[in-house]
Amino acid sequence: MDKKSKTPNLEGEAGWIEIDYPDIYRKEKFFVIGDQSEDRLKVKYFFRDSDHRFFGKIFFGKATQGPPGHAHGGSMAAVLDEAMGFSAWIIGYSVVAASITIDYLEMLPVETVVTVEAWVENVDGKKITTRGKIYMGDVVFATGEGLFINIPTERFGDISHYLYDVRKQTKKQ
Repeated sequence: MDKKSKTPNLEGEAGWIEIDYPDIYRKEKFFVIGDQSEDRLKVKYFFRDSDHRFFGKIFFGKATQGPPGHAHGGSMAAVLDEAMGFSAWIIGYSVVAASITIDYLEMLPVETVVTVEAWVENVDGKKITTRGKIYMGDVVFATGEGLFINIPTERFGDISHYLYDVRKQTKKQ
């Protein structure tokens, strides 16, 4: 993090395609990516086409605190839930969560930038199994597994065309 401006470095790695979300995501205050206030979560998402992995650089601000000095497990679960769901969306599945399981392995200090990585593990008809992890270097803070159900995109109403735009972005680059 740049100490002068207090702006965390959320730049991606080589081979990652940044996902530029439409303003509707910010205006509607989507749970994880909608409120980027200084003390909460700051998020930048990416896609790696070579293996269809979804990545995020996430800053856990002071307002994510649960145990003193550390991120609340619910904030970590929300990040994994969103990343695992988006890992399916970005490759063409319009999913909603049926269940997620989170394993907390290490306490995550607040005011830390970490990486979230998620991918589709298995597809069985309408059932999409995803996995994800939150980590920094060799330290894994949490892992997750999600069972998502593929439903017609039209059921999402007006937001469905924005999701198609996000998918198209990753194909252009």
